[in-house]
Amino acid sequence: MTDMAPSGFGAATPVTPLIAGKRLRHVCFTAIAAFILLGPAPGQLFGQSSPWLREWVMFSGVGVGIPKGQFTVNDANGSDQGSYTPLAAAGLDRYPRMSHYRFENRVFASGDMAGFAAPLCASLAPGQHVSFEGWVGTRQGWAEMSIETVCAMQGDTQ
Repeated sequence: MTDMAPSGFGAATPVTPLIAGKRLRHVCFTAIAAFILLGPAPGQLFGQSSPWLREWVMFSGVGVGIPKGQFTVNDANGSDQGSYTPLAAAGLDRYPRMSHYRFENRVFASGDMAGFAAPLCASLAPGQHVSFEGWVGTRQGWAEMSIETVCAMQGDTQ
């Protein structure tokens, strides 16, 4: 006996394996889409976390500790000897590309700036010093930072 499925106006049509396969694919797709879209909802709505239902975390903390501004090299007289971008001061062509953004030279306090700009500090001639004017990324937004002598601040954690 053939399985029959209702069709339009009272006439029954046989259920073929092709139609059953399509139906199964639609049900599976809908279930997977619902899981992807609604899976993180309990953690976001009710504060419940689960290893099976992960919360949405997109680009969390990517810009934290990254300076945006200008490093300036001055000689002993105070005359400007050149300006550098944060990438140039850190001796980088670009910030690292990684799936989980880890960058060991992040700036969390003014004392961390010397570690960030270590390549620039190492290239200074005697009597020169580096200053920084700009902002540093925090979880609350951009925080203004102004440092007169970056290289002399090593070890300071204000």
